[in-house]
Amino acid sequence: MSFVAEGGKTWWLCTEFTDTWVDGTTRPPVAENEDLKRQAELAFEHAEYRVSRHQNKFDRIDAILALKRSMQTRLDHLDELYNLRQYPESKSVGWLGVLESWGVIRQRMLRRMRQLRNAVEHDGAEPPTIEDCQDYCEVAWWFLRGTAPILTPISSLELYFDEGNFWIRVDYNPVRIFATGNILPEMISDAPVDGWVKVTAIRDERRGMKGVMTPCSSKEAGKQYMAFLVTDPGEVAPFLRLLFKEFL
Repeated sequence: MSFVAEGGKTWWLCTEFTDTWVDGTTRPPVAENEDLKRQAELAFEHAEYRVSRHQNKFDRIDAILALKRSMQTRLDHLDELYNLRQYPESKSVGWLGVLESWGVIRQRMLRRMRQLRNAVEHDGAEPPTIEDCQDYCEVAWWFLRGTAPILTPISSLELYFDEGNFWIRVDYNPVRIFATGNILPEMISDAPVDGWVKVTAIRDERRGMKGVMTPCSSKEAGKQYMAFLVTDPGEVAPFLRLLFKEFL
């Protein structure tokens, strides 16, 4: 591709697109880590087995420990794919919080299950009732099911919305978002705007305007054409939410 990032100006982009829809996605062939995937599934199956054949509190303890192991194995798998620790918020909200910020999961019950496991294993707390264990099995089942689609990452997509369109390409480890498209002029600013994403404009050599830096006039009436990069992990969440929304 003929894009040049050097010397690109910083802009702020509104990502509150309305009525988004996708016309095509690309998922490159990825050597999926079947071992980690199966480990998470086996740990969950073991927990279900213990709950379904419950005899005493030790079955419930074993089930809770297995559910935590299943969840952590899936998180390790996702970290291998997306490098979850590169995101600044991971230090304050953890990997579950990062996934929630992308719209992949809701973490409240998952955190409660993790705290319960620590209390049972390390503090000698009584295990939950069999009914609660059944509830936690369901929570873990939804976690595995909800994260399974993103085990094969999307690398690019065509995103359309009322205000314009973007073609977006993503590298995840380290994260790097590249996009080109046509948008309304009021969606970009050369000064910071609360809630908008900081991007770096780049040159597009393909448009017959060699050396012209975007944004510039679009062939679409009333629109601006823009090519840009986002490489700051703290700025990419809105784009990742858009991507993951399309296959969750």
